[in-house]
Amino acid sequence: MADAIKRQSYADHDGFQKRVAYYFWDQARAVLAQETPDADDLAFAKGVYAGQVKIKDMCLTVITNTSIGTSIDGGSEPSDSDLEWAVKTDNQFHNLALAYQAAGLL
Repeated sequence: MADAIKRQSYADHDGFQKRVAYYFWDQARAVLAQETPDADDLAFAKGVYAGQVKIKDMCLTVITNTSIGTSIDGGSEPSDSDLEWAVKTDNQFHNLALAYQAAGLL
């Protein structure tokens, strides 16, 4: 069973926030370089670059990934490859983009 309190607390760690933000920035860069990016992803990428996306939101989205959450629950640091996979391949970038769009935050 997930340890929600432990995961929420881990999302506040400065080092974790910096690592997660890096992968969101890297994905934003990739979206901006695309010839025809998804409109929601493009708006979100611009928001990331403009500092309009909260790093805590990025972290809370990423900790829902099974591998990352299990690492946190077990007291170990999630790997960079898991963070990158969650943001880029598991579509956490896109999911947060949709949430920000739906909430009118961008």
